[in-house]
Amino acid sequence: MKLYYGANDLIIKPVFGKGNPSNDYGLGFYLTPEYDMAVLWASKFRKNGYAITYEVDLSSMNVLYLNSSSKEDVLKWITLLVSHRFSRDEYEKYKTQIEWLKKTYSIAIDNYDMIVGYSADDSYFKYSEEFVNNNLSLELLKRAMEIGKLGLQYVLISKKAFNSIKYISHAKVDHTEEYERFRLKTLQEYNNLREQDSINNTFIRDIMRENK
Repeated sequence: MKLYYGANDLIIKPVFGKGNPSNDYGLGFYLTPEYDMAVLWASKFRKNGYAITYEVDLSSMNVLYLNSSSKEDVLKWITLLVSHRFSRDEYEKYKTQIEWLKKTYSIAIDNYDMIVGYSADDSYFKYSEEFVNNNLSLELLKRAMEIGKLGLQYVLISKKAFNSIKYISHAKVDHTEEYERFRLKTLQEYNNLREQDSINNTFIRDIMRENK
C-alpha cells in the first residue's frame, strides 16, 4: 500500500523509537493515504518541504483499526488522544473525564504494529478537546468522522512495521500559506458544526452517567 508523509527533511528510512511522544497515538511514524495531504503538511515549512511516497506491506501486520464512527471506536480514539496529546494543565482541567475514559476505554497498543485512525493534529484537536469539555456531543463528533472532516492516518508503532516500510520517491514542496488557510477552514467547519449541536444530544457527561 502506498502511504505519504510531508516533512521539512527528506526521510528515506524512518527510525523506530524516534519522534514526538505527544503525538496523537504516542511515538510512531504518522502517514497519510492522501498525497495531497502530505503536500499540505510539507508546504507549511519556511524552507522547502518534501512530500515523500512510501510502500508499506500491511499483510502480516497486527493492525488496530479505529476508523469507524461507532460509539466504541470514537471513545477508544478519544482515550488514546487524551493519554498523549493533553498537556499536564489540560489533564488537570479535565481530570474527571480523562480518568473515567482511561478506566473504561483504554487500549493496550503494545501488541499492535500499526494504528489506523482519525487525525487530531493542530487543525482538528479542537474536536477532541471540546468533546472532553462537554462542549461537543458524541453525535456531532461521529458526524465529523463520517463526512471525512477528520482525515485518516496510518501510524507505524512497532519495529516490525518500521521494517516493512520502503521509500519510493519524493517531491520538493515550496512554502505557501495553504496550510494556514487549511487551519482556518477547519476551524470554521468546527464552528459551523457546533452551531448544529443540541442539548438533547449525548455528551460525555451523559455517557459517564449511563456507565456508572
